Amino acid sequence: MMKATYKRLGDHRKVDLIPYIKECIGDRKDVKLYVGTDSQNMGSFTQYATVVVLHFGNSGGHVLYSKERLPIVRDAFTRLWREVELSLGIAEYMREGGLPRVDYIDLDFNPDPKYRSNMVLRSALGYVESMGYSARCKPNAPMASSVADAICH
Repeated sequence: MMKATYKRLGDHRKVDLIPYIKECIGDRKDVKLYVGTDSQNMGSFTQYATVVVLHFGNSGGHVLYSKERLPIVRDAFTRLWREVELSLGIAEYMREGGLPRVDYIDLDFNPDPKYRSNMVLRSALGYVESMGYSARCKPNAPMASSVADAICH
């Protein structure tokens, strides 16, 4: 089980993730849950941003995020693989907390072999799907991975 400190994107107020999402969802049936993580090497550290997006049908969404700063991870495969682990970890934590299953885990990996993130893509898709989740990657993973990218920088 993976627990981290999560904040609301709008006002950066800390929230207790499971009860907060349960309250937001209430008895709504049109909610989709997306999870994604991005990372960036910055100087002597690596910053990870993991997001949970609650998408309310045609009436908008809500973003919760967590940031983690580690000593720099120079190996690209290791850094990118941690993105997968963080996303799956929070999806499992949410499931174990009684929330509906995450609709998609958005992976910020490119299917084009000329991009570095492609080296992780097949393994990541296999891992995510073996855990019972649906995965999306570029260019079809706009929700969580795009938000995580913006928060990470």
